[in-house]
Amino acid sequence: MKIKDLSSTPFEEIITCFLKAFEGYFVQLPEDIVYWRSRFIIARVDWSLSFGMFDGDKLVGYIINGIDQHNGKLTAYNTGTGVLAEYRGKAIVDQLYDHAVPLLKDRKIEKCLLEVICENERAIKVYERIGFKIIRHLRTFSGNLPETTSENRFQKCHFSQVLNSGLYKPEHYAWDNSAEAIKMSDNIRTFCLGKTNSPEAYFSIDPAGNVIQLESTNADYEYLLGALGNVAGEVKLKNLDAQRSQLIKALQKLHFSNPVNQYEMEMLLEN
Repeated sequence: MKIKDLSSTPFEEIITCFLKAFEGYFVQLPEDIVYWRSRFIIARVDWSLSFGMFDGDKLVGYIINGIDQHNGKLTAYNTGTGVLAEYRGKAIVDQLYDHAVPLLKDRKIEKCLLEVICENERAIKVYERIGFKIIRHLRTFSGNLPETTSENRFQKCHFSQVLNSGLYKPEHYAWDNSAEAIKMSDNIRTFCLGKTNSPEAYFSIDPAGNVIQLESTNADYEYLLGALGNVAGEVKLKNLDAQRSQLIKALQKLHFSNPVNQYEMEMLLEN
């Protein structure tokens, strides 16, 4: 078997292996190839720094890396790791990282980042063996927002107005919910409360009802969620930092479910 980057591997072949490796996983993954093309663009995937294990010409395992700044460090974010069932137990993920790390360092990448479902103990042990450490707990919530009759003073705005106002808090958000992710998508709408140059609150949401970001200067999340209910009824908030206790309490008050939780794990690279 051999390892090489995925820059010359057909996208359809990667997705076939990707989905097969995740059969029977904790959550059901979409099978639409158009979804994955968009998903990996938003994740800032660099196929020359994503790697596969090949048995002959067959892709049997992979690490797909997005590359961008994260909290001030150039980061390789693992947006997907998988090994076909019949090839497990051969330390393929270890071998892929052994191959990848020197190449990432050559590109001045300072850390590796990933997320793993809390119940996936086998994967957590593998990542810890490689050198990753758990750095925070992320929670996902989903539910229906009630219709509100209160005056909705939120108006559509451009996300750049949020960034210019200083209301965005990068430490609150995981990779796929970051400002960089929103900039990569044409489908995410942002709504602001208050003056466009100094909003008091905002939320960003995609067409599928995924709330990418939301912030409020006075932490009035019940009002913010009420305003959100005028835009979408059924919503999902993925990978909320578990320390956002006021927001989580507001969601629990609305009887939102908490279907899955993840750990964010990090490995610093010494250049």
